[in-house]
Amino acid sequence: MTRRHSGNAPRASAATPARRRLEEPIPLFGAHLSIAGGVHRAVERAREMAVDCLQLFLKSPSQWRFAALTDEEVARFRSRAAEADLAPLVGHASYLLNLAGPDGALYERSRVCALGEWDRAERLGLDYFVLHPGAHMGSGEAAGLARIALALDWLHAARPGRRCRILLETTAGAGTTMCGRMEHLRYLVQSCEAGARLGVAIDTCHLFAAGYDLRTAAAIDDTLGRLNDAVGLQRALVVHANDARGALGSGLDRHEHIGRGSIGRKAFRLLVHHPALARLPFILETPKHDARGREMDPVNLRMLRRLARSPAGRGQM
Repeated sequence: MTRRHSGNAPRASAATPARRRLEEPIPLFGAHLSIAGGVHRAVERAREMAVDCLQLFLKSPSQWRFAALTDEEVARFRSRAAEADLAPLVGHASYLLNLAGPDGALYERSRVCALGEWDRAERLGLDYFVLHPGAHMGSGEAAGLARIALALDWLHAARPGRRCRILLETTAGAGTTMCGRMEHLRYLVQSCEAGARLGVAIDTCHLFAAGYDLRTAAAIDDTLGRLNDAVGLQRALVVHANDARGALGSGLDRHEHIGRGSIGRKAFRLLVHHPALARLPFILETPKHDARGREMDPVNLRMLRRLARSPAGRGQM
C-alpha cells in the first residue's frame, strides 16, 4: 500500500485517512464507488464519504467498449487520489469476462478486455486489479481451471514487471462458476507460472454462499485456516465486506447491508477484530440504497466502524 505514511505520517491533516489510521488502530474501510462523470469523481466521492480506501470499475462493467481515458484524466485521478491519501486503490474487472469457458471467441475477447482494464489500472496507479475467474459452462472444472491459468500467464507475460497485482476473487460457487472452493485457488496459484504474483480478494458474501461459515470465532478460524492451507493468508489482500441474502451454502450471490443478512452483525464484529484481517482493507459492495431510497454506503461504513471500535472475542490464528 504505497501511499501509506510511515514515521512522518503525523504531518497529515486531521481530515485524511492517514491521520485517522494513526489515531485509531482499526481496519481500513472503503467502498466501491461510481466513476460516472469521470474516474476522478470516484476519488471525490471517496473524500465526501471520508473512506480510507477505494474500489472502482475501469470502464462500464456491462459493455465491452472502452471509452477514451485521456492523459489529462489520468493525471487528475492520480493527483486527487494522492491528495486524498487513499490506500489501497483497487480496480474491479468487468462482469462480462469469462476466462474459464470453452467458447473460443468469448475467451479471447475476455482476456484482451482483461488486459485493457489491467492497463488502465496501472496507468491510474492502482494497487490491485480484482478478477472474477469465470465459469466452465459445462466443460468441467479441470478444463475451466486450465483455461484460467493460461489466461493469467498470458496476461503476466504480456505485461512483465507490472506493479498493479491481479487478485482472484472468491466466488459463491453457483452453477459452473470457478473459485467457489479453496482448491480452485490452490490449483491456480500452484499451476500458473505467474503464481507468485497472484493475490486473493475475500468476498464475505461469496464465502458464506459457497459454504464457508463466518458466524462464530471458531468458524472464521476454520475458514481462514482453509484459505491459509490452500494459498497462504499472505495472499489475502482485500476483503469485500458484504452481508448475504442467501443461506449458508446456498450459492446465492446476493449482497445485503451489513448486519441485515444471514451472516449477521456479530460475525462482522468478529471479522474486523480478527488478527489475520486487521490490517486489510474492508471494501463495501453492498446495495447502494435501501427500500426507501436512502443512500446506504455511509450507513454501512458507520456500522463497520462501530463494530471495529466495540469489544469482540478474537480468533485464535
